[in-house]
Amino acid sequence: MIFAGSLPATILQKTQYVGMGIRILPVRRPAEQTSTTTRPGETMPQFMPFRGLRYTPAAGPLDDLLAPPYDVITPAMQRALAERNPCNAVLPERYERVAGLLRAWTERQLLARDPVPMLYVYEQEFIEGGHVYTRRGVIAAVEAQPWEAGVVKPHEFTMSGPKEDRLKLLQATGVQFSPVFCIARDRAGQLRQFIERVITELPPTAVATSFEGDHHRFWAVEAGSYEMRELAPLLAESFYIADGHHRYETAVNYRNWRLAQGQLPPTHPARFTMAAIVAADDPGLVIRPIHRLVPRPAPPDWRRRLGDAFEIEHVKLPDGEPERTEALTALLETCDTVALELEPRQVYALRRRSGARLAGSIPAGRSEAWLGIGPNVLRYGVLEPLWGISDEDLAAGAIAYTHDLEEVFSFLDARPGSSAAFLLNPVSIDDVMRLADQGERMPQKSTFFHPKLGTGLVFYPLEP
Repeated sequence: MIFAGSLPATILQKTQYVGMGIRILPVRRPAEQTSTTTRPGETMPQFMPFRGLRYTPAAGPLDDLLAPPYDVITPAMQRALAERNPCNAVLPERYERVAGLLRAWTERQLLARDPVPMLYVYEQEFIEGGHVYTRRGVIAAVEAQPWEAGVVKPHEFTMSGPKEDRLKLLQATGVQFSPVFCIARDRAGQLRQFIERVITELPPTAVATSFEGDHHRFWAVEAGSYEMRELAPLLAESFYIADGHHRYETAVNYRNWRLAQGQLPPTHPARFTMAAIVAADDPGLVIRPIHRLVPRPAPPDWRRRLGDAFEIEHVKLPDGEPERTEALTALLETCDTVALELEPRQVYALRRRSGARLAGSIPAGRSEAWLGIGPNVLRYGVLEPLWGISDEDLAAGAIAYTHDLEEVFSFLDARPGSSAAFLLNPVSIDDVMRLADQGERMPQKSTFFHPKLGTGLVFYPLEP
């Protein structure tokens, strides 16, 4: 078993968190700032700076070292990224090889550990829908506790396979490579003020443009350089997983695995996970919809099956682009879902009737807020009544998913008369947090926070 402690001692020298003016664990919630999002028995999140492991200039331009998170990397993308730079943050599949690469890169001084604990300010600039957005957050070590503690809240269900895979990687390397993406209500505005203070007073530590064309700026901030108590109001809020549920659950499993081998000090890195914390009202927080693709023709009586629950409007779209896409986007804002190819080359807007009961087998105890989000309206109001698609069928791959309209059209063109597609609106940030506060999770593939956080700006060693 290889841990980060097996890397060169010069890289992993131990640094005390206390006595340098930088310990912010534990900062407790002020009594006057009791959060309305916390339920009885829940504790509040704790986070702290950490000594990140980062690429040195000897590794090459950071543009060629960044990668997306592992869960969106295709084999072709993996090859292309590795060709850009052999030290790219994209990782080979064998865990033992990853551990060997880390040792080799540190010995060659391509990776180096920050000498003191840091907070890392991260800014991404990207284009979405023809508009330029900027998203900002703080990367820190967040305590990894089970969901039941209510410290960090999930909004989607996860699958066991990826968690088992990622746990083996942590056990082999002792390093977390990609941050968990969290959002938090920044009611006091302290997170925004802290970030603005950093980016106006300090030059960025690193600047890069990823292969997708997004611009990344990164500040490594000695936590003692700022009064850390200015972030204390943030700890009055719950953190919500935007992206990286598997990574967070893997961090909890790794913590439990380490605790089973012996006690860990309260501030031991293995008790925490690397997370990027973004304010819920950040103007760059973008959620894309995830559309559903059904590789089956609609039944002939589809109107009868849907008519009780939905108003059905036949719509004529423009033939050319971008007019067709613009018309679909505008249409979606007026309905629950846009159905394509329920009849050949036809488009329908489906609007749920007020108070109408959906025909699917809705799980007991679900709230109206949960049932009202687009993925669930489609699942229980359309997919099950038309094709009998169950949760087990979805888990087995009965339908496909995409957030790209061009992929929707390509899917339908490849299966004329034998497939259908349903376009959805994005789930709102408010819905994500409200349902998580209620302890209700959305189905898989409900949200796509865009863009993904970059991998390669900083790694998180799980040893001091």
